[in-house]
This record gives sequence, structure tokens and C-alpha cells, in this order.
Amino acid sequence: MADGRSSLYDNGEVAQQGDVAAAAVSQRTNALDLAAAAREIDTLRSINAHLVRQIEVLKQREAQALRLADRDGLTGLYNRRRMLELLDTSIADAARHDHRVGLLFIDLDGFKGVNDDFEHAAGDKLLMTVASRIAARARTADFVCRYGGDEFVVILPRVAGAAAVARIADSIQARLTVPYRIDGIELHMTAAIGIAIYPDQAEMGADLLNLADESMYRAKAQAAGGGMRRNRSVAPSRRRDDKSRKGSGA
Repeated sequence: MADGRSSLYDNGEVAQQGDVAAAAVSQRTNALDLAAAAREIDTLRSINAHLVRQIEVLKQREAQALRLADRDGLTGLYNRRRMLELLDTSIADAARHDHRVGLLFIDLDGFKGVNDDFEHAAGDKLLMTVASRIAARARTADFVCRYGGDEFVVILPRVAGAAAVARIADSIQARLTVPYRIDGIELHMTAAIGIAIYPDQAEMGADLLNLADESMYRAKAQAAGGGMRRNRSVAPSRRRDDKSRKGSGA
């Protein structure tokens, strides 16, 4: 019997030791699982942080692409495409609230000579300076645009009337005649400015732009002939002419 009890005790002890060993293995396994899970979590966090950075870069690139789509690459002003959109938007707003919109079409005199005499690098610097001078004299609500080459357009939303437009045009023109210092060379420039006003001269953006362009060339021709003290011209009112023709039955 003693031997039998001893055998039972031995078997019980072995079983207990086995349980302890199993528990130890289980603990080690759990510890390994937790460590692996922690490493996986760290990896996922690293991947997530990388993805967040990538998304931010893509958002910045998208925003930059949108800005470049609207902006002139040299001067940073609105480009022609965006200018046409802004003009139509300004006119639509004016139509809803019974306001006027002024439009200035600006062309530098003698710019081709600058490129011919001093190369295009000097011409580019001159255009950038001209752009900054126009923007400095425009109102906060105005839109300053580079139409192309040495031509600029300024949209004047919610302007009081012809006199207010003329004051802004004169202020811009006066600033543009101040001598320029480009690469150590002093340049003297003038500019012709054509003016058109919605709804006085036209009610469509394209028509208003054409009238401002025409009046700019008229100002340039009149100034060349010595016929104007200021090198600007206002488009004639076509709405009054239209009303007259309707009244006469024409």
C-alpha cells in the first residue's frame, strides 16, 4: 500500500508540475503574442502616419495646381481664363444688386523695344514690376489680371460710376509712369488705358471687354496724336444708342 500511495503521490506531483509547465508556456506564448501585437500596432501606426503625410502632400499639390490654373506664371496675377470667369461673376452680382462694374484694359507703350534692346529677362522683370504697381493702386475688392503679353485687365466690382473708375485709372496710370530701375537701367514707360462700364456700355462680359479694348486703342491713337492730356479713353454708351434706335422705330 505504501508503494501504491507513493506512486499516486508521484503521479500527482508530475501532473502538478505539468500544469505549472503548461501555465508557463501559456504565459510565454501570451507574452510573445502581446509583443507581436505591439509590433504590428507600431507598424500600422507608422504606415498610417506615412499615409497621412502622403495625403497632405497630395492636398498641397492639388491646391497648388488649382492656383496655377488660375494664375499667370510670371506675375502671379489672375490669368485670362480666370479673368473671364471673374468678369462674368462680377456682372451677375451687379445685375442682382443693381451695381456697376468697371473694366480697365491696360497696354504698355513701347514694351517691344525693351525686349529688343535689353532681352526678355529685363522685359519679364519690367512686367512683374508693372503688375505689382497696378495691384498696389487697385482696391481690395478689385481683380487684377494679366491678359497676355504687356496687356493687363482690372475688374472693378461694385464701383460707384464713371468718375470713380476714371480716378482709379488715373491713379494706376500715374504710378506706371514713374521711372523703372531694371538691372541698373532706368526705363521710362507709359500706358494706354481703355475704360468700359457695365451696364452703361454693355451688359455682357465679352462685349464689355471688347469695348474696353477698343477704347484702349483709341486712347493710344489719340495720345500719339497729341489729342489727349491723359492716355485713357472711355467707351461710348451703347445702351443710350440702343434706346434711341428703339424709340425711333429703327
